[in-house]
Amino acid sequence: MAAAQPYLKALRERDDRGIREIYEAFAPAVRQWVCNNSGTPSDAQDLFQEALMAIYDRYCLRGAAFQGSFGGLLMTICKRRWYDRLSGKKQDEGIRNAEASRYEDEAEAWETAGATIQQQQRQQRLEQVFQYLSEQCRRVLTLLMTEGLTVEETAEHLGISSANTVYQNKHRCLSRWRQLYFEQYND
Repeated sequence: MAAAQPYLKALRERDDRGIREIYEAFAPAVRQWVCNNSGTPSDAQDLFQEALMAIYDRYCLRGAAFQGSFGGLLMTICKRRWYDRLSGKKQDEGIRNAEASRYEDEAEAWETAGATIQQQQRQQRLEQVFQYLSEQCRRVLTLLMTEGLTVEETAEHLGISSANTVYQNKHRCLSRWRQLYFEQYND
Protein backbone atom coordinates (compact mmCIF):
# COMPACT_ATOMS: atom_id res chain seq x y z
CA MET A 1 0.00 0.00 0.00
CA ALA A 2 1.80 3.07 -1.27
CA ALA A 3 0.99 6.36 0.42
CA ALA A 4 -0.34 8.93 -1.97
CA GLN A 5 1.55 12.00 -0.77
CA PRO A 6 5.01 11.31 -2.34
CA TYR A 7 3.40 10.46 -5.67
CA LEU A 8 1.07 13.47 -5.60
CA LYS A 9 4.08 15.66 -4.78
CA ALA A 10 6.00 14.18 -7.76
CA LEU A 11 3.06 14.96 -10.06
CA ARG A 12 2.56 18.44 -8.59
CA GLU A 13 6.23 19.33 -8.98
CA ARG A 14 6.58 17.50 -12.30
CA ASP A 15 9.47 15.52 -10.86
CA ASP A 16 10.74 13.25 -13.65
CA ARG A 17 12.25 10.72 -11.27
CA GLY A 18 9.07 10.54 -9.18
CA ILE A 19 6.86 10.24 -12.24
CA ARG A 20 9.11 7.46 -13.59
CA GLU A 21 8.63 5.66 -10.24
CA ILE A 22 4.85 5.96 -10.66
CA TYR A 23 5.08 4.39 -14.12
CA GLU A 24 7.41 1.61 -12.92
CA ALA A 25 5.28 0.82 -9.88
CA PHE A 26 1.77 0.95 -11.34
CA ALA A 27 1.76 0.80 -15.14
CA PRO A 28 2.37 -2.99 -15.36
CA ALA A 29 -0.67 -3.75 -13.19
CA VAL A 30 -2.88 -1.41 -15.21
CA ARG A 31 -1.59 -2.90 -18.47
CA GLN A 32 -2.28 -6.45 -17.26
CA TRP A 33 -5.75 -5.55 -16.01
CA VAL A 34 -6.74 -3.75 -19.24
CA CYS A 35 -5.38 -6.58 -21.42
CA ASN A 36 -7.37 -9.09 -19.34
CA ASN A 37 -10.49 -6.97 -19.91
CA SER A 38 -10.67 -6.75 -23.72
CA GLY A 39 -7.99 -4.09 -24.14
CA THR A 40 -4.58 -3.73 -25.69
CA PRO A 41 -1.27 -2.48 -24.25
CA SER A 42 -1.84 0.74 -26.17
CA ASP A 43 -5.28 1.12 -24.55
CA ALA A 44 -3.65 0.55 -21.16
CA GLN A 45 -1.01 3.21 -21.79
CA ASP A 46 -3.64 5.76 -22.83
CA LEU A 47 -5.82 4.89 -19.87
CA PHE A 48 -2.89 5.14 -17.45
CA GLN A 49 -1.98 8.61 -18.71
CA GLU A 50 -5.61 9.76 -18.55
CA ALA A 51 -5.83 8.55 -14.96
CA LEU A 52 -2.64 10.39 -14.02
CA MET A 53 -4.00 13.58 -15.60
CA ALA A 54 -7.27 13.15 -13.68
CA ILE A 55 -5.34 12.73 -10.41
CA TYR A 56 -3.16 15.73 -11.24
CA ASP A 57 -6.21 17.84 -12.03
CA ARG A 58 -8.17 16.94 -8.91
CA TYR A 59 -5.50 16.50 -6.26
CA CYS A 60 -2.67 18.74 -7.49
CA LEU A 61 -4.40 21.66 -9.21
CA ARG A 62 -7.64 21.80 -7.24
CA GLY A 63 -6.00 20.78 -3.98
CA ALA A 64 -8.46 18.07 -2.98
CA ALA A 65 -7.24 16.05 0.00
CA PHE A 66 -6.44 12.36 -0.35
CA GLN A 67 -4.85 10.11 2.27
CA GLY A 68 -5.40 6.60 0.83
CA SER A 69 -3.35 4.37 -1.41
CA PHE A 70 -2.11 6.02 -4.61
CA GLY A 71 -2.22 2.65 -6.41
CA GLY A 72 -5.80 2.04 -5.27
CA LEU A 73 -6.85 5.50 -6.45
CA LEU A 74 -5.10 5.07 -9.78
CA MET A 75 -6.60 1.61 -10.35
CA THR A 76 -10.09 2.78 -9.40
CA ILE A 77 -9.91 5.65 -11.89
CA CYS A 78 -8.55 3.32 -14.59
CA LYS A 79 -11.28 0.73 -14.00
CA ARG A 80 -14.09 3.28 -14.04
CA ARG A 81 -12.81 4.89 -17.21
CA TRP A 82 -12.23 1.53 -18.88
CA TYR A 83 -15.73 0.31 -18.04
CA ASP A 84 -17.11 3.57 -19.41
CA ARG A 85 -15.14 3.00 -22.63
CA LEU A 86 -16.36 -0.58 -22.93
CA SER A 87 -19.92 0.55 -22.31
CA GLY A 88 -19.51 3.28 -24.93
CA LYS A 89 -18.02 0.76 -27.36
CA LYS A 90 -20.98 -1.56 -26.84
CA GLN A 91 -23.40 1.30 -27.38
CA ASP A 92 -21.48 2.43 -30.46
CA GLU A 93 -21.35 -1.13 -31.73
CA GLY A 94 -25.07 -1.53 -31.13
CA ILE A 95 -25.76 1.72 -32.97
CA ARG A 96 -23.42 0.73 -35.81
CA ASN A 97 -25.07 -2.69 -36.07
CA ALA A 98 -28.55 -1.16 -36.02
CA GLU A 99 -27.57 1.38 -38.68
CA ALA A 100 -25.92 -1.28 -40.82
CA SER A 101 -29.00 -3.45 -40.52
CA ARG A 102 -31.24 -0.52 -41.38
CA TYR A 103 -29.15 0.33 -44.44
CA GLU A 104 -29.13 -3.32 -45.52
CA ASP A 105 -32.91 -3.45 -45.10
CA GLU A 106 -33.31 -0.24 -47.07
CA ALA A 107 -30.98 -1.47 -49.80
CA GLU A 108 -32.87 -4.74 -49.96
CA ALA A 109 -36.17 -2.86 -50.13
CA TRP A 110 -34.83 -0.68 -52.95
CA GLU A 111 -33.56 -3.75 -54.79
CA THR A 112 -36.90 -5.48 -54.35
CA ALA A 113 -38.77 -2.36 -55.44
CA GLY A 114 -36.47 -1.99 -58.43
CA ALA A 115 -36.94 -5.62 -59.40
CA THR A 116 -40.71 -5.27 -59.00
CA ILE A 117 -40.78 -2.15 -61.13
CA GLN A 118 -38.64 -3.81 -63.79
CA GLN A 119 -40.92 -6.85 -63.75
CA GLN A 120 -43.99 -4.62 -64.07
CA GLN A 121 -42.41 -2.70 -66.95
CA ARG A 122 -41.46 -5.96 -68.68
CA GLN A 123 -45.01 -7.27 -68.20
CA GLN A 124 -46.45 -4.06 -69.69
CA ARG A 125 -44.11 -4.34 -72.68
CA LEU A 126 -45.04 -7.98 -73.19
CA GLU A 127 -48.72 -7.02 -73.13
CA GLN A 128 -48.10 -4.22 -75.65
CA VAL A 129 -46.22 -6.54 -78.00
CA PHE A 130 -48.91 -9.21 -77.53
CA GLN A 131 -51.33 -6.86 -79.29
CA TYR A 132 -49.14 -7.02 -82.45
CA LEU A 133 -49.77 -10.76 -82.79
CA SER A 134 -52.47 -12.02 -85.10
CA GLU A 135 -55.93 -12.62 -83.67
CA GLN A 136 -55.43 -16.40 -84.02
CA CYS A 137 -52.14 -16.28 -82.07
CA ARG A 138 -53.65 -14.15 -79.31
CA ARG A 139 -56.59 -16.56 -78.97
CA VAL A 140 -54.38 -19.70 -78.87
CA LEU A 141 -51.99 -18.22 -76.32
CA THR A 142 -54.79 -16.76 -74.17
CA LEU A 143 -56.65 -20.08 -74.01
CA LEU A 144 -53.51 -22.09 -73.21
CA MET A 145 -51.60 -19.70 -70.95
CA THR A 146 -54.17 -17.45 -69.32
CA GLU A 147 -57.27 -19.60 -69.13
CA GLY A 148 -55.34 -22.82 -68.59
CA LEU A 149 -57.14 -24.96 -71.15
CA THR A 150 -55.47 -28.14 -72.35
CA VAL A 151 -54.28 -28.48 -75.93
CA GLU A 152 -57.25 -30.73 -76.73
CA GLU A 153 -59.73 -28.27 -75.16
CA THR A 154 -58.13 -25.41 -77.08
CA ALA A 155 -58.37 -27.36 -80.34
CA GLU A 156 -62.06 -28.06 -79.72
CA HIS A 157 -62.77 -24.45 -78.66
CA LEU A 158 -61.09 -23.02 -81.78
CA GLY A 159 -62.42 -25.68 -84.15
CA ILE A 160 -58.92 -26.98 -84.98
CA SER A 161 -58.85 -30.61 -86.09
CA SER A 162 -55.79 -31.85 -84.14
CA ALA A 163 -53.91 -31.15 -80.94
CA ASN A 164 -50.67 -31.27 -82.94
CA THR A 165 -51.78 -28.23 -84.93
CA VAL A 166 -52.46 -26.36 -81.66
CA TYR A 167 -48.90 -27.24 -80.44
CA GLN A 168 -47.44 -25.96 -83.70
CA ASN A 169 -49.50 -22.76 -83.49
CA LYS A 170 -48.49 -22.26 -79.86
CA HIS A 171 -44.76 -22.58 -80.61
CA ARG A 172 -45.00 -20.42 -83.74
CA CYS A 173 -46.92 -17.73 -81.86
CA LEU A 174 -44.53 -17.76 -78.87
CA SER A 175 -41.55 -17.47 -81.23
CA ARG A 176 -43.20 -14.55 -83.02
CA TRP A 177 -44.04 -12.87 -79.69
CA ARG A 178 -40.39 -13.20 -78.51
CA GLN A 179 -39.10 -11.89 -81.83
CA LEU A 180 -41.39 -8.84 -81.72
CA TYR A 181 -40.47 -8.17 -78.09
CA PHE A 182 -36.72 -8.28 -78.70
CA GLU A 183 -37.01 -6.22 -81.87
CA GLN A 184 -38.89 -3.56 -79.95
CA TYR A 185 -37.11 -3.57 -76.56
CA ASN A 186 -33.73 -5.35 -76.95
CA ASP A 187 -33.95 -6.83 -73.42
